Amino acid sequence: MKPSRRDLLRYSACGLLGRAAFLSGFDRFSQVSALAATAVPTDYKALVCIFMFGGNDSNNTIVSVDNYANYSSNRGILALTQAQLLPISPRGGGNFGLHPSLTALQALFQSRALAVLCNVGTLTAPTKKTDYQAGTHPNQLFSHSDQQAQWQTSLSSSTSPSGWGGRMADVVHDPLTGFPTISSVAGVSIFSVGASTQPIALAPAPTPLNQTLRLVHPDAAIQPILTVDQESTSPTLVNASSNITQFALNNSALLSTNPTIATVFPNTGLGNQLLQVAKLISLSPSLGLKRQIFFCSISGFDTHTVQLSTQTTLLQQLGDAMSAFYRATLELGVSNKVTTFTLSDFSRTFKPAGTAAATVGSDHAWGSHQFVLGDSVAGGDFYGAFPDLAVGGNQDADSGTGARGRWIPTSSVDEYASTLALWFGLSNSDLGLVFPNIGRFPTTNLGFML
Repeated sequence: MKPSRRDLLRYSACGLLGRAAFLSGFDRFSQVSALAATAVPTDYKALVCIFMFGGNDSNNTIVSVDNYANYSSNRGILALTQAQLLPISPRGGGNFGLHPSLTALQALFQSRALAVLCNVGTLTAPTKKTDYQAGTHPNQLFSHSDQQAQWQTSLSSSTSPSGWGGRMADVVHDPLTGFPTISSVAGVSIFSVGASTQPIALAPAPTPLNQTLRLVHPDAAIQPILTVDQESTSPTLVNASSNITQFALNNSALLSTNPTIATVFPNTGLGNQLLQVAKLISLSPSLGLKRQIFFCSISGFDTHTVQLSTQTTLLQQLGDAMSAFYRATLELGVSNKVTTFTLSDFSRTFKPAGTAAATVGSDHAWGSHQFVLGDSVAGGDFYGAFPDLAVGGNQDADSGTGARGRWIPTSSVDEYASTLALWFGLSNSDLGLVFPNIGRFPTTNLGFML
């Protein structure tokens, strides 16, 4: 008996949709393959986002040596000793120390390939303590999911169906390339979703790049599905495949090789993600891409307990992976065309949560310090304003005897992101489309990009 259209569509939900989607649009794929073989970009730039999920404790990531006595007395059992700190001296002045796990980033800071943006966070507008006390602050300020979304969308007073990475891709995407501008090797996140462009999701290494999008179970039933569906006045299956999986499936064969990167990457989750990013960057000339955006992540930073040992391990992974990726951009000759930057939910309270040495941690806070890496970065310096570390003071959202040190950001996510966007090639007129609230802040350029 000939299967009904309803039966065929039901079967597709069990795995045939992907196979159908591969064939739908195949003619279009053939055209872009020919184009990609000849298109060579003359103006290439890439942005690589690393999101530290859970809320990295910035207070131990970067320590003010000049204010060490205040740091030590307030951090208590969480304080790193001065001897542990890796000394750095920003060009703008002051003496600071990096977490002892960040030896690789210390070298990059000293070589001026790495910059620090201090005390940046989600804001609805420039905010002083009196503003905060009057109710001017982001929605659900200390909620992981809300703050993760707000960092990725740049919208702190409303939800958004798209992220600022995806909206940048909307602006710069060249439809003639046939390959998406934005890619994620950490699952599909709101950061990567645009209004008109779609991200492509790749598996991290050690999966070979030319297998990350491959359909491994082709099926003889695919053609009857397409035939039945196309006979209808509303070809549901083909339309769905076009909308949901077109990038991953129509362009899978463009990744026909697994490039070799000589640089050795650490065999960690983040290291393997960044290795895959380096491979895809190496293919940008054959793909005809002038702009690329990538989303990577590392998780585990929600350190309510066991903070010292947990952060030691995670920051080691972060620093080693970022350093390896930077060396790979040198290998590929694109170190001045690729900028890597970090994001995180928020920082953590200056004062610890608990007193037991083995289990002590800290709670959700607000403003945090972030790293920006690449040869187009005005490195070896701090940008923004490092907090005064006065618990209960004017820069602390907390007050009274229960104050724990939640620093009110002095730079916004909007300003941070727009600085990167301007370097990436967006015009001033584009910024309002990508960052709807940028007009509320005093600058669109924090100065950390050359």
